[in-house]
Amino acid sequence: MKHAKDGQEGDPSGSSLVTGIVADDLTGGMLVASSLVEQGIPCPFVTQPAAVHAHSDAPAIVVAGRFRLAPAEAAVEWFDQAQNALSKAGARHLLYKYCATFDSTDAGNIGPCADALMQHVGADRLGFCTAFPERGVTIYQGHIFLREQLLCNSDKRFDPITPMQDPDLVGVLQRQTANKVALVPQQIVAQGRAETRRFIEDAHRNGEIYFFFDAIDDDAIAVCAEVTRSWPAMTGGDSLLASLPSRQISMRRPIAKAPPLAAGHTAIIAGSCAIATLGQLESFRAKYPVQRIALDEAAQDFDAVVSAAMEWCSTRLPNGPVALAISDEPAGVVRTQAQLGVEKARVLGERLCAELARRLQSVGVNRFIVAGGETSGVVSAALGVSAMGVYPHPAVPGGLCVDEPHHRLCCYFKAGKMGHKTILTDLVEILREWFDGR
Repeated sequence: MKHAKDGQEGDPSGSSLVTGIVADDLTGGMLVASSLVEQGIPCPFVTQPAAVHAHSDAPAIVVAGRFRLAPAEAAVEWFDQAQNALSKAGARHLLYKYCATFDSTDAGNIGPCADALMQHVGADRLGFCTAFPERGVTIYQGHIFLREQLLCNSDKRFDPITPMQDPDLVGVLQRQTANKVALVPQQIVAQGRAETRRFIEDAHRNGEIYFFFDAIDDDAIAVCAEVTRSWPAMTGGDSLLASLPSRQISMRRPIAKAPPLAAGHTAIIAGSCAIATLGQLESFRAKYPVQRIALDEAAQDFDAVVSAAMEWCSTRLPNGPVALAISDEPAGVVRTQAQLGVEKARVLGERLCAELARRLQSVGVNRFIVAGGETSGVVSAALGVSAMGVYPHPAVPGGLCVDEPHHRLCCYFKAGKMGHKTILTDLVEILREWFDGR
């Protein structure tokens, strides 16, 4: 098996790239980058593979794309561009970050992207560990739980694009790849690194290629990280990919303060239909104005809907933050998808969020709070952002993202199903404190 070369672990020169991370959306990528920065590991956050070379003096880089929902062929094409850019910049260890809840379907792209990763690094095995115990996501006997429930019994079953109906992630992954998938069960992981390594070696001799790790707590995550630390590539969710680089990289720096930002307005763009985001918008509405935009109306007259939304904003932005939302309740999502079609509704929603972001920027909004992974991708692209610095904040998951090198705007990318009820209101206050209260 291909391992990291002697001397590469834990001792980067300070100007060479050790770990490259490819994330399938911006919210997940931001969380990993923020965690590394919190550990003192410099980690630029870029959204285009072409931007990697300008940051190759960092020990870690996150390249966050927007391919979670893309067809497998298109996803692999983008993934290849990212991993090629990272390898060309000198990355010795490649990580693939996907959603902790393994958002995918039988036609999903996690398996194909993993296949491309293993071929790229020349490995003979690859690991998967999607658990995020801190957020209540655990894996037991190959099945995914959200706190005490199987994920298929949670609100995730209402996801408009990737409803979770099968909690057996080993089975889900096996339907996406020709490589043989094995479970590394909790009873093995609980016995520690040596026994876990023996189990994997035995399974590999029997033809197993992909290894899906049970993980019910942080101890299991640590075992997984130690067992796979010398593998040239690994895949997983936030917890594992936030801990693996610390085992590879010795460089530590103090956490930098966010740079100054010009005065400007704050706006929320919400595209997520997650139950958590809907509740957060209602909490925000108690203090600030919220305008919901109906996709069926935008399908009839896109320009008129955008113009009306901007007219609504123009009378309110001078008085404080506003929120524009295409988010809808599960029943409303079903009606819209039945009327427009699932793909047309998705594309229209993304187009609408992108146009709203451009228009808001043109009227002086330079602080964006974006709810939803796909929405975050289209908004960052619409704003012309390709590289950002991440600045963690203790009050919210992840951190504030300030565009590099110009420091023109700040974004917070919120995963749809994450965050406490008042996070949107709290973020408004955090942005005001960080940039106006200096």
